[in-house]
Amino acid sequence: MGVSVFTNHLISALSLSRVQLSTAYMVGTLVSAFFMTRAGRIYDRRGARPAASTAVLGLALCLLLFTQVDRAASLLENLFQGGLSPLVCGFSLAVMGFLGIRFFGQGVLTLVSRTMVMRWFETRRGRVAAIMGIATSAGFSYTPRLLQTLIDAKGWRGAWATLAAVLLLVALPMVLLLFRDSPERCGMEMEQGLKPLKHQSKKNTAAPDATLAQARKDPRYWSFALMMAWWALFNTAFTFHVVDIFAFKGASATEAVSLFLPITFVAVASNFLGSWASDSMDLPPLYLLMTLGLICAGGAMFFAGAPWSRYLLIGGFGLSNGLRSVLTNIAWPRMYGRKHLGEIAGSAMSMLVAGSAIGPWVFSLLRTTEGSYVWAGLLGILGPFVLALPGIWVFFRPKKSS
Repeated sequence: MGVSVFTNHLISALSLSRVQLSTAYMVGTLVSAFFMTRAGRIYDRRGARPAASTAVLGLALCLLLFTQVDRAASLLENLFQGGLSPLVCGFSLAVMGFLGIRFFGQGVLTLVSRTMVMRWFETRRGRVAAIMGIATSAGFSYTPRLLQTLIDAKGWRGAWATLAAVLLLVALPMVLLLFRDSPERCGMEMEQGLKPLKHQSKKNTAAPDATLAQARKDPRYWSFALMMAWWALFNTAFTFHVVDIFAFKGASATEAVSLFLPITFVAVASNFLGSWASDSMDLPPLYLLMTLGLICAGGAMFFAGAPWSRYLLIGGFGLSNGLRSVLTNIAWPRMYGRKHLGEIAGSAMSMLVAGSAIGPWVFSLLRTTEGSYVWAGLLGILGPFVLALPGIWVFFRPKKSS
C-alpha cells in the first residue's frame, strides 16, 4: 500500500515510464509469490520469531536500497562501462527492490504475524481478529496519506530511510520479545482460563487438521483465495495509481490520498463488526458482502464523473478492505485446522501477492491504451461478479441428503 505515493518519484528518478515501473513491480512481486508457500512451510517448522525477525531485517535492507536506487543504477551502468543501458539498470534494480519489499513485507511478515495470532485462539478467534483488524485495516487504508506527509517533510529518500529505522528500532525488538508460536509451545492450553462463550456457531469449532494438498481439493479454498487475490489486484492497482487517477480530475497528490481517511473509517468499522460477528455465524455472507464492496468500488471508477461516485468509492473500498481482512484471518484455521496453517495460508498468500503484482500493470496498460481509467473501472465491476458465481454455488448449493 505504501508504494503508491513513491510511484511518481521512482518514475522520475529512474527515468522509467509508468508502464515500465508497473512491469518491474509486477515481475518482482510475481517472483516473490512463488516463494510464499515455501515460506509458510518453513514458518510451520522453525517458528514465528526466526521467520519474522528475518523478514524485518530483509525488509529494512530493501527500503534502504530504495533510498539510493537511482544512484545504484548509475553505478551499475558505469561498472559495465555502457554495456547496460540506463533503462536496463534502473528496471533491474526496481525489480530487485520490489521483490524484496513484497516478499519480506506483505509476504512473510504479514503471514507470520496474522497466522501466529490465529493459532492462539479458537472460539474467540473472531473477537481477536476484530481487535487486530483495527490496526490492520487502518494501516492498509491510511498508509498512503501518512507516507505522503512523511515525503513532504523529509523527501522520498528520507521517507524510505525513516521506515527502515522504524523497522530496526521498533519492529525487530517487538518480534524478538513478544512473538510466540502457540499456547502448546508455552506449556498452555488454548484460551486457558477464559470462560466458554454463551453464543457461538456450531461451525466455529476445531476443524480436523488438513494438509495443503487436501485444502486444494476443497472448492471453498479456491473460492476464498481467488476472491482475495482479486481484491489484491484491484485494490493495489488503485492505490498504486491513485495520484494519477485523481490527476485526471485536476486533483493534487495530497487531495488524492486524503480519500484514504474516510476509507479507513469504513474499513475499520466493517472489519471490527465482521470479525466480531464471525464467532457466531458462518463466513459465506461476509464473502458476499466483500464481493459487493468490490463491485461498488469498480462502479465508482467507471462512473467517475457522477457526483455520488466518491461516496461509492469510499464505501466500496472500505467494506471490501475490512471484510477481506476478516476472511483472511478466520477462513483458513476454521476450515483446515492449525497444524499446517502456515503452509495453507502461505499458498493463499501467494495468489494474493500475485494479484497485487498484476493489478498495477493492468491499470497502467489500460491507461496507456485507452487514455483513462474508465475501462479499469469496468474490469472492477465484472471481475468480482464473475468470480462470485462459482463461489455462490459452492457455499449455497443444496446439501445432499444422507
